[in-house]
Amino acid sequence: MKNFKAATILLSLSLTLGAGAAMAQAMAGNIMGDAKPGDVAIVTNPGTGFSREVKVKDNGKYSVRNLQVGTYTVVIRHEDGSVEAPKQVKLNVGASARVQ
Repeated sequence: MKNFKAATILLSLSLTLGAGAAMAQAMAGNIMGDAKPGDVAIVTNPGTGFSREVKVKDNGKYSVRNLQVGTYTVVIRHEDGSVEAPKQVKLNVGASARVQ
């Protein structure tokens, strides 16, 4: 009987945590764009202070996934150290925003 109770508790806990993870994913979005291979895309949310850097792939594409909704600033830093002008991107729930 103890094992059954323990299994029931573990199952309930894992279902609860799984539902929370699914909700968190639904409240997130992605930012993607194009740049020169080897460049770095810096994605920042000024409202939260969050910042992430990703290297542009060999095909010239970059993607930053699972971001909270909000307005982000995207800056491309080239291999020579120069940077492009910042671009603002608004990210909505469950959406992918492409930097233009």
